[in-house]
Amino acid sequence: MSGQEMAMSMHLTPEQQERLEHLLERVVERADAIEQLLETIDLLAGSGLLAGIRAVLEEFDETFSAINRPELMGMVANAMMLLGLLSQLRYEPFFDLAMRAPAVMNEAYPAFKQRTQRLGLREALELIRSPEIAAALELLVAVLRAQRGRTTETVAPLPRTPGRS
Repeated sequence: MSGQEMAMSMHLTPEQQERLEHLLERVVERADAIEQLLETIDLLAGSGLLAGIRAVLEEFDETFSAINRPELMGMVANAMMLLGLLSQLRYEPFFDLAMRAPAVMNEAYPAFKQRTQRLGLREALELIRSPEIAAALELLVAVLRAQRGRTTETVAPLPRTPGRS
């Protein structure tokens, strides 16, 4: 049965017949590509991927609504701000900390777990007078002053990664 005979048997308007003939011409021109596409669909269906894609698409609206909740969007915004902040910090101190912290924690943790006595005043004063505590307190105060906008120092941001603006 030809395209015209098929179109006439389906009671199509002349415009619909013309569109159908054009579509059939395109199908004939692209027969190899259509055959490959059908084989790909068979492979996807046989592997279960087609069913998986369909399930994802069916759940898309519900998933998108869940992702679009204000609290999740706020969390994403905060994470992006934190990543932006971290990208401006030098990595060397954090690398040094990451390399040394596990050994220090492994050594200090048993004493932490076994300690049952309160910190004595003399022991506390010795700790406070240590250079490490002094440096940590200076850092903390500088951060808190910067948070309140009471800092006179401005630090230029670190240069960006080459190729990025």
